[in-house]
Amino acid sequence: MSSATPSPSPAKHLHPWRSRLRNILLAGLLILAPVYLTIYVLILLFNFMDGIFAPVIDRSIGAFLGERGVHIPGLGLLLTLLVVLVLGWLTTTVIGRRVIHSCEAFIRRIPVAKSIYGATKGVLEAVSRDQADAFKRVVLIEYPRRGIYGIGFVTNSSHPWSTGSGTAELLPVFVPTTPNPTSGFLLMVPPEEIIDCPMSVEEGIRMIVSGGILQPEITLVPREEPAPKVALEIRG
Repeated sequence: MSSATPSPSPAKHLHPWRSRLRNILLAGLLILAPVYLTIYVLILLFNFMDGIFAPVIDRSIGAFLGERGVHIPGLGLLLTLLVVLVLGWLTTTVIGRRVIHSCEAFIRRIPVAKSIYGATKGVLEAVSRDQADAFKRVVLIEYPRRGIYGIGFVTNSSHPWSTGSGTAELLPVFVPTTPNPTSGFLLMVPPEEIIDCPMSVEEGIRMIVSGGILQPEITLVPREEPAPKVALEIRG
């Protein structure tokens, strides 16, 4: 009785033309998706800025021309930019600052509005700062436990916190999440537990957003110091 010959297993690999077609499609998608998302976000931003004063402008133009439904795209955006410039100019004058502070004090007395206004203003002030002032340098710290390192940014090294136990100090380190670097954890870390990472702030943010795909080539080497520490060097 002859043994049955095993049936050939299906091919695990794609045919060359299928693999090439897949690679071409992925390459085209990597080009098209960022362009599409960029245009989409810009259109949303334009419509939002243009729509702030668009109803007022449309009614004014309609009343002047004696017609309804008249809309000229871009006029609302121009008026919004003009209002922003005027408000910014008011902050440079004494009277303007007093008026703005009075308006802010009034908003902060409203129970729900004060929370929204305070949070929004805090985020915008943090984002509007120069990046060199917001993030000083890229560092590594042992987080969330010993033996595992997380990438963080020292946000302010000029005013370290004192623990009240002699010369012990703490520095604020912001550890962002991936792929959204705008959220994360603020940790107070002793300076001796911070490892300087020889990369720019832009490279650090790019590495976090990409999930580690885009990163400079670095190597852990021991520092030449009395205490055994670890540093980073860029090769190539």
